[in-house]
Amino acid sequence: MTLLNLSYRTNYLHTYFKATVAVPDTDESDYPVVWLLHGHTGDNTAWSKHVYIEELANKYNWVIIMPDGLNSFYSDAKFLPYYSFFINEFIPKMQKLLPISTDRQKNYLVGSSMGGYGALKFAFKNSDKFSKVAALSPITDIEHFRNNPNSPMNKDIFDAIFDDPEAVRKNQLTNIFNKEQPKLKILTLCGDKDFMHEDNVMFKNFLTIHAKNNYTWMPVNGNHSWKIWSKYLSTVFDWLK
Repeated sequence: MTLLNLSYRTNYLHTYFKATVAVPDTDESDYPVVWLLHGHTGDNTAWSKHVYIEELANKYNWVIIMPDGLNSFYSDAKFLPYYSFFINEFIPKMQKLLPISTDRQKNYLVGSSMGGYGALKFAFKNSDKFSKVAALSPITDIEHFRNNPNSPMNKDIFDAIFDDPEAVRKNQLTNIFNKEQPKLKILTLCGDKDFMHEDNVMFKNFLTIHAKNNYTWMPVNGNHSWKIWSKYLSTVFDWLK
């Protein structure tokens, strides 16, 4: 098992960007890849602090790439064009550096909370690059999230990213789905005691109608926490496989 801690200067973000990567020991040249995204306040080490990522990489024989999300909501803001960076620079950079496949059938997105929102957004807007996406306790309605009293994100930070009503509208997942009409497999799960459970159920109802047989809902018990995400990540990986 190889665990890489990468740092490189990005032309999009004009800073040094970090990512953690787990590579299996099988010495292949065209690995399937999971782009694994963390939530608000996390970083590129968040998943590996709570889950034995190296074991999962070896078990499934996949490369697992965990980028730093920079509290960006995985979106383009005036001060941080994260979405454009991820799609236009980071993915091509990793494909050149690492023995991973460029085939959409071997590229999967997974994320929790804010990372679940990011995974769904990347997937819906780029279904030519990804074949499956799984979101654990995702933020499914960004306006509800902003106004939810249990939201951990400062409203000023949210408003700096989504700085007008049109930006909120364009970045709502249901609107992105309706515009892009993506064709890929989708899974979401959310604990029954999660403060965003109602939003997730409404999103589940939307995808059940619009994504139809391409959508899987996984109801689970629990709240919005690493206890849930670490418990079910291997189940999500089984679904991907």
